This record gives sequence, C-alpha cells and structure tokens, in this order.
Amino acid sequence: MDASQAAASDKSGGWTIGIANREITNDYNRLIAYGAQDILEAAGCEVIMTDAETDFQKHNENIETLLNSGIDALIIQLGDNEQLAPLCAKAKEKGIPVVTAGIGSHIDNTICDTNADDGLAAVLLADAIFSGIDYTGDVYIFYVPGAPLLENRLAVIQGVAAAYPNINLVPVATEHNVSKVQTQMEELLTANPEKGSIAAVIGTYDSLITGAVESVRQADRSEIVMGGIDGDEVSFQMLFTEGSPFQVSVVIDASSIGATAANTILGVLDGSVDPSTVAAKIPTACYCATRRNGVEAAEMKWGAEIWEKINMSREDVEAAYPQNDNLLVCYPTVP
Repeated sequence: MDASQAAASDKSGGWTIGIANREITNDYNRLIAYGAQDILEAAGCEVIMTDAETDFQKHNENIETLLNSGIDALIIQLGDNEQLAPLCAKAKEKGIPVVTAGIGSHIDNTICDTNADDGLAAVLLADAIFSGIDYTGDVYIFYVPGAPLLENRLAVIQGVAAAYPNINLVPVATEHNVSKVQTQMEELLTANPEKGSIAAVIGTYDSLITGAVESVRQADRSEIVMGGIDGDEVSFQMLFTEGSPFQVSVVIDASSIGATAANTILGVLDGSVDPSTVAAKIPTACYCATRRNGVEAAEMKWGAEIWEKINMSREDVEAAYPQNDNLLVCYPTVP
C-alpha cells in the first residue's frame, strides 16, 4: 500500500468520491451514475456528482474541478480517451485513483474501465438484425462521431456486415439528439419511398432512435427491421407497441457497471484491493431481447414494476406476443 492509499484507508469509509458524467440523458447513464452513488453513500462516502450534458469541454472542466476539490477518488462515466488521458495523468500525480465507466477501453493511469462487452453486444445485435432481413439489403446505422463507445459498436457491426456481400451498411453520423435523428430518418424515408428500399435501421443505442422508430411506424413501413443496444425502459415500450418496427434490443446490465466501479474504488481505498491486480477492463453481461422473450428480459433488468412504468399490461403483451424463446444471458470470456 502506497502513501496515498494509506492516507485514504485511515478515513475508514469517510471518503469523498467524485463521479464525473459526460451526460445523464438516458437509462444507461442513470443506472451507472446512481448505481455507483448508492453503493458509495451506503459505505459512508460523500459523493460529488457532475453532469456535462453531452458537452465534452464541460466534462473535462468538471473533471479538472473535481481533481482540485480534495476528492479521494474519481469515477468518470464516458468521455474521449485522448482528452481524458492528461486528466487521468494529473489524477495519478495527485494520488487520486480513477475508475472509468463506459469508456470502452483502458486509459493509462486509471485502475480499469467497467463496461459492457461492446464487441459482444454489437455482434449479437448485428446477427439479430441481419438474420431478420435474410442477410440482404440496405442497412442504416446511426452513431455519434467522437463517442468512442458508439464508434466501437459501429466498427464491430461493420466487421460483421463485411462477411455478407448482400448487405450494404450505411453509417449515418448524428448527434445525441432524438429530434435530429428523427428528422434524418424522415429524410431517408422520403429518399427511399419504395417498400424494401430500406431493409433495416440500427441505433448504436436504443434511445437514440426513439423518434426514428415512431417515424417509421407512422409511415407504415413495417417491413423495416429496427433495433439497438441498452435495453432501456423505452426499449421495451417500443418492442411491444403494436405496429412498431423495433424488434430487438441487446440489453446491457448497466447497474452492475456502476456497482463494479464503486466497489473497485472502495476496495482500493480501504486497501483490500491491489489496483495492480485489477483487470484493465471489467465487462458485464448482456442478452438479446425480442418479442419472443422480451417479458423475461424486461423483468430481469427492471423488475416486475416495469409494466406500470411503461404503461403496459404484462398479460396483454404475452397474449399478443407468445413468449416462446429462452433468454440467453451472455458473459464475455476473459482469461
């Protein structure tokens, strides 16, 4: 145990922990941020939370402020690797342990990145979407440039698509803005009016395409297969809405991402965890939710109360969509 760890250990749980969020705009962000906060506060920590509202510069400034505020440790949710690297180096100089969440790759001078296995999730989504269109047709995928997590998902899906010569995967650059994506989707529908001219639409995260899903539904283009990643509450609402083109969501156990980040920080601070022994990336489980297993998938992530939250009846859903498929929870293989 080095001097900074020893000093932190002497506080016996009364640590001040910073949680810097690039944004808290959807269920994925909220589950990570507040999941970590709950565990830290239960351990007697004071938590200082920041939200940059998708502004990269503000996010970096928030981290800088936290590093100068006397915190004992820092959790960073989302961000650009290159921009975060010097900030994490500064944290190292100050003796502040850092865990990242949802970054997608390890940053020097941090303990680890806790995250979904985005490669696994992206492969599951690609396989589901591509099989749903018989591996043929034009597929549009919405992503946000400069968001490493989404760029990673895009790259994996491009790799899968490359194996199928009859699939034409078209990346659509956008922003973290549902209205903008909806407008872009409407433009695509106008440019491709014939049924079958758009085979599928993918969102690199579910809530990004909520408006697009509604536009496709209203245009009566039910032949278009849509899906994404995260398994938010709204994902299941889209999945089970009559006439919705949204057919698959790869569900991420986001709560465990935040919990793992918090527990790793606590272990390092109390000396029970040697940071040098922690894996650079700690991934969580994921599973593919469709209309044939979505009831179990929804309750696995959100509990039985989800039906009230999304204003749907479980009984009606099961009557409309028989639950005939098993739910397969996938865990990444790590050595």
